[in-house]
Amino acid sequence: MDRIGLDDIEREIDAEARERFPGDAVRQVVLLQYGDDPEIEPGDLWVRVLLAADGPEDYERSVREFSDTHQEAMEQFAGYLARTLREIYVVEFTPEKIVRRDGHGPRCHLLLGERLANARAWELGERTRVEMHTTLGRAGLETLDTLIIAGIADTRAEAIGWALARIRERPAYERLCERAREIEQLKIDF
Repeated sequence: MDRIGLDDIEREIDAEARERFPGDAVRQVVLLQYGDDPEIEPGDLWVRVLLAADGPEDYERSVREFSDTHQEAMEQFAGYLARTLREIYVVEFTPEKIVRRDGHGPRCHLLLGERLANARAWELGERTRVEMHTTLGRAGLETLDTLIIAGIADTRAEAIGWALARIRERPAYERLCERAREIEQLKIDF
């Protein structure tokens, strides 16, 4: 999506957020796409709701209080976003200023839905959900994103799965599996 089209959508979402969260707790709403944040995968859109906070020492408290006070409105806002634009994958509530080197401070995420490719694979039993909190460097992210852009995978998780399948095809992998089985047997015999 081009930035001009996103700007119009961003203004609509910002107006909706200000209606659902009255007062001055919300400073700005930003619609992000691939390239705006390393966590955003190709084809995904994120909505980042920037919250008012007095300073770094206030960031965690402001996110916690906003979440406690507006939980129902946050869920309704997420539902609105899911109905309005299916490409929006995450809505994130975070302080207006960045506090850590990774570019984020305390935040609250709401997933709006499953990526279609993942949902189909899980329904068919072809995939198992694995929660990973891992960090990749620029080269790793570029590799995964290249596989997505080239059409080899739909998501970063699927690209990792594709790479693992290539590893399993190598003869050295079978030898490694044999060694691992030998080690497991030694543990049992010990």
